[in-house]
Amino acid sequence: SAEAAEAFTVQYGGSMNAKNAAELLSKVNVDGGLIGGASLKTADFTTIVNAAQ
Repeated sequence: SAEAAEAFTVQYGGSMNAKNAAELLSKVNVDGGLIGGASLKTADFTTIVNAAQ
């Protein structure tokens, strides 16, 4: 049901990076994502954080 779906948090489990973060985070039902190697690069991580805001 729609009510049950609203109760879930959905994290994108693929490789979110600076190039795809804005598109992935713009999806209605995506609440966050797995940040792997991009978290080690300050500029890339900053881009992802900004996309999430």
